Amino acid sequence: MKILPHSSPALTAPAAATSAWVSMRHLQRAMVYMRASGMDADDLLLQGGLTRDQLDDGDKMVPLDALEAILAAAQHRYEDPLLGLHMAEEMQPGTLGPLGFLLQACSTLSDLLDVAVRFNGLMSNIGHTSVQYSPGLVEIRWDCRAGTPLLRRHATEYIIATFVTLTRMLAPGVHEAVAVQFPHGRPERPDRVREYFDFFGCPVHFNRSHAAITATAALLQTRLPHGDAVLKDLLEQHAQALLSRRTLPACIATDVRRLVQALVLTGAPTKEAVATQLGMSTRSLHRRLEEAGTSYSEQLDTVRLALAREQLQIPSTSTTDIAERLGFGSPQAFMRWFRQLAGMTPTQYRQGLRPAAPGRPLARDVSGLERSAD
Repeated sequence: MKILPHSSPALTAPAAATSAWVSMRHLQRAMVYMRASGMDADDLLLQGGLTRDQLDDGDKMVPLDALEAILAAAQHRYEDPLLGLHMAEEMQPGTLGPLGFLLQACSTLSDLLDVAVRFNGLMSNIGHTSVQYSPGLVEIRWDCRAGTPLLRRHATEYIIATFVTLTRMLAPGVHEAVAVQFPHGRPERPDRVREYFDFFGCPVHFNRSHAAITATAALLQTRLPHGDAVLKDLLEQHAQALLSRRTLPACIATDVRRLVQALVLTGAPTKEAVATQLGMSTRSLHRRLEEAGTSYSEQLDTVRLALAREQLQIPSTSTTDIAERLGFGSPQAFMRWFRQLAGMTPTQYRQGLRPAAPGRPLARDVSGLERSAD
């Protein structure tokens, strides 16, 4: 069956991210892998209405339906059911552009995970990244929220495997995964099932509720050999500017974070106070945030965590002072909350980071930061 090419899709610039898209950098990586595997990459591009010349600009965004057409053609003609996994095997940080360079500048695995979550939106708007902590363990989740079943399977395996590949590269010698799981079914052929274990080096489970990597929480304190705090700050500013251009101006989550940041410095940042400032009821605010894939408590945690991390870099600032400034009832409540979200105590976080200059202000703009990112 001949798969007809789509009409040429409009590759969008960052400011026009209004529908499902993925970064051109992902398609560039796919084409490199497909050519190396003997596939006719140029013809596959045509199935998505694209040409080789359009691959040159890594900052462009590819409409999801174009990528779906390319994957469908590749699956029909070449039958590589583990395409997503295979694409991630030789992934390099530079493939991800500014995000990859920022990951390389991180000082600890905790930093790396934080950056990967906050700046996920540089690479697509079809997935949701989140982190869950349990005693002794950390679970990194990625949920694909758009696309055909074929695309969801390949995209999920590609993202999960890419995170493992980059972790191995940036933290050599670290055994990162305790278990890996996927929401889709197990391959029928035993040799293909074996490929998952060979790649991840740990048990791999299928037909689970979500895709995730589970690792020991102690790994978060692992220091990375190429970490550079000064360079990281510069790259983070650049990444934040790029991320801002990838999102819609009227983003409810951004508005909520901006208001929470202002209110947390002057008193209790309640949902009612934020809703009043936005000219809506608390019920409407709840619904709008739910539609955006987040919640008020998540946005409050995002702002508080960013401010807490900043203040913990100032040696002269006690946890008691930080707890009071951020609206916690006691230092103990702050420490329990911080450990739950960051996977380590405030003291452990301080030990793993280079202190900032004394007197750094609390009122940092965190309106673009997210603990969970689409």
